[in-house]
Amino acid sequence: MRPTLFVVLVLGCGGDDGNKMVDAPPNVPAMITVTGTASKRELTTMSAAAGATIGAYKNGADATPVVTTTADASGNYTLVIPTMGQALDGYIKATLTGVVDTYLYPAKPLTADFSGASINMASSQTLDALFPFCQTSQDSSKTIMAALVADAGMTAIAGATVTSTPAASKYCYQAGTYPSGSATMTDANGIVFMLNTPPGQVTVSASKPGSTFASHDVNARAGALTTTIIQP
Repeated sequence: MRPTLFVVLVLGCGGDDGNKMVDAPPNVPAMITVTGTASKRELTTMSAAAGATIGAYKNGADATPVVTTTADASGNYTLVIPTMGQALDGYIKATLTGVVDTYLYPAKPLTADFSGASINMASSQTLDALFPFCQTSQDSSKTIMAALVADAGMTAIAGATVTSTPAASKYCYQAGTYPSGSATMTDANGIVFMLNTPPGQVTVSASKPGSTFASHDVNARAGALTTTIIQP
């Protein structure tokens, strides 16, 4: 079930999308198709991010997208990305006037088609509303990140604790409908916000007794929203 959010965000990817995400894939198709929906989230409402520019980028090549497209009137988009037989190690970036740039990092490099790659965008005012709920103050020189802790089939996992290196000043877990400044682990929605994380390379990790999750790196940017998935 896709999590419901109060103010914002995280990404909501569909169920099993055929992306096996193995470390050393024996065969990667020449083209990988990534599909999803871009949405604009306000405090209590959500609408399609029609006209958003969606681009696929390789890590380390931030200036030039591999391919771009435009979200349609319903916010839906499709990216057909050439791979040259290699796993896609990168991210998706969404831009739209009136909302902050949003980055979506998968848990591992993509090795097959990736469906349901939703991108949830928000205005700076909406993101600012996170801080009172999370009982912390905002440092404009730092970054805002959000993560979904999920199993291999994209089912959200409760009871997980998220950390990052460098550390955020606050790990704020979604507790039911609202972010909570006192929650200490993921709720059934699996969502956590990492507030005031230093910009640059950030390694995200999760832990839960009896479970093992793979850590991975993202590039967090000040003035933007960075989202990712943490999986086994």
